[in-house]
Amino acid sequence: MVLAEVIVEMRSLKQKIQQLEKYLCTAATQNGELADKATSKLLDLLDKHRSHLILINKANNTVTVTIGDSSVSLANALLIADTLMRKIELLDSLIENEHCVLDIFSLIDQRDKLLIEYTTISNSLKVKEWSTKIDQKNMG
Repeated sequence: MVLAEVIVEMRSLKQKIQQLEKYLCTAATQNGELADKATSKLLDLLDKHRSHLILINKANNTVTVTIGDSSVSLANALLIADTLMRKIELLDSLIENEHCVLDIFSLIDQRDKLLIEYTTISNSLKVKEWSTKIDQKNMG
């Protein structure tokens, strides 16, 4: 299994956990037997979620990715990508603001440069995520 597959499973687990938590809130007031079953299943899912988190964090902190001339951990590359996306979103909101008095063309140029940088980093991250093998024995 590769890191990207664990990340996809993690998203699915999060969704299942949220759905089961919602269900449990209702079941807990209406049917004790179903609430017990939901609680047991939820605890199992939370354990699996924790195991996935540990695997992802271990990989993110040990795997390196090259960004420009620098080699950084996958965890730091994710932080860089997230920060770039926040900058892009800020510039987008300024560009879309009809009352903005800033130079829209300059904002668009800045955003486009950040988008190129974000795309490059994002592609590097995806390559690493799909090529980094994860020890399945530790998943449980």
